[in-house]
Amino acid sequence: MKNNCIDIPELNISVEKEVHDKGKSWDELGLDYNRKYLLTAEECIWLANSKYAKILKMDGNSSQDDFFIQQPFNKNKDFDYIAGFCAYSGGANLDCGGDSAYSNSGLGVRFKKKLLGKASPKEAFRKSFKERVKVCGFGVTHLFFPRLLGLHPLK
Repeated sequence: MKNNCIDIPELNISVEKEVHDKGKSWDELGLDYNRKYLLTAEECIWLANSKYAKILKMDGNSSQDDFFIQQPFNKNKDFDYIAGFCAYSGGANLDCGGDSAYSNSGLGVRFKKKLLGKASPKEAFRKSFKERVKVCGFGVTHLFFPRLLGLHPLK
């Protein structure tokens, strides 16, 4: 998959250059089980306005490279609506109210993955926290509730 991907270090992801499996619906592609590998609405907006837009065909020069994305609205998730990114000569948009059985010849899928070795600030904190707990041998209770255990340094 590496050869057909482009690294986006600003977002800490690698994205497939080409949209594939066109003409298949969300249901046919089994995307309910692969949602986390789809771009988010925020990532699409950032990419469409970035230096990567042309190589990803998100700049409006192709009307045959629309793709499914993660549903950004909780209310729409409740109704099992799916979402997609569309770009054409007149602009770009996010369609967030689609039916999971819908398909067309220009709609496909583009996956992403996290870049290896680079963690988000939140992930880096979680990892360092887990390491501190291992090294110190304390449980979470010891770190957050020392007074309850009689271990407060001012006592």
